[in-house]
Amino acid sequence: MSPTRLPSPVRVSASGITFLALILALLLAHGQAEEPAMAPLAAPVANATWKTAEEPVYRDPDDDWAKDPSVFKASDTWFMYYTSANPWQGDGCGGKGESRIDYATSPDGLKWTYQGLSIPKGKPGEWDEERPQAPAKPILKDGVYYMFYAGKCAKSAVAIGYATSTDLRHWTKNPANPVLNKGKCNDPFVFFEDGVYYMFYTTGGDAIDLVTSPDLVNWSPPISTGATGEGSIVIKDGPVYTLFGCIGFSGNGEYYKVYTSPVLTKPFTDCGRIKINNPDFAKGTLSHGDIIRQGDEYWFYLQGTRDGGRRFQVGLARIPVPGTGARKE
Repeated sequence: MSPTRLPSPVRVSASGITFLALILALLLAHGQAEEPAMAPLAAPVANATWKTAEEPVYRDPDDDWAKDPSVFKASDTWFMYYTSANPWQGDGCGGKGESRIDYATSPDGLKWTYQGLSIPKGKPGEWDEERPQAPAKPILKDGVYYMFYAGKCAKSAVAIGYATSTDLRHWTKNPANPVLNKGKCNDPFVFFEDGVYYMFYTTGGDAIDLVTSPDLVNWSPPISTGATGEGSIVIKDGPVYTLFGCIGFSGNGEYYKVYTSPVLTKPFTDCGRIKINNPDFAKGTLSHGDIIRQGDEYWFYLQGTRDGGRRFQVGLARIPVPGTGARKE
């Protein structure tokens, strides 16, 4: 038998190697482009179903008109601050008396007692001469509580300022107010983490922006969250930040949407309308509120109306805190 002849080795020129490398790079790039998109963030709170009690937990005894509740617990006492009157709304809406922010207290977050005035409207010519509104949850810093709120005067759009207190009952307005007043600045909410304060607020077109501060006094330029709505609330849901914002008109049809992001200063993803029941007292709207953790549950205080805003009462919705093993009722 004649010996088997082996094939001659293939010679590839330098230009051929370059061409093959280019083809390989294109194939790899194509494969990367075809990879599936990242799965949505795991955000249990964004997907939860809130259960609202059938009866409101608080009614203002003066005129049955309590909006924008924010809730804070200090030791054994709960404090609720809320917009108590905005007569400018007209048509029988807006409550009685001058525009103001009132407060109530509770031993358990369920049975509330009206306490009276917290923040009065400003004097003529001041930044909140027409009305103070939308109080944020107080923030404790160096033994002093800071409560941010929105205010309106005749010459400019809604702006944001703050008042301070050492007992959560008597408040002194910052003489340098407002602290945010470039365009519309409404519905402040302050979130604190790792030495930084993040203030979320509603601006033009109901877009939600945020600013940051190391000291609650000096604030950064605004950052867009990519979210829309009023009455912002932010909680940390495991590794995910969950942002709530109200859509629509508070007198009828307003509701909360929820957004998520892995980083506070990066754009939030729209996760749609929250799942929640509207009891009879809030069959018109259930919106503008605050969330506080109570044991293994999140408690969501919201304003509710059924008559176009002639009355606003405060309702309470709950969910178990994800991962705690709390049982739904």
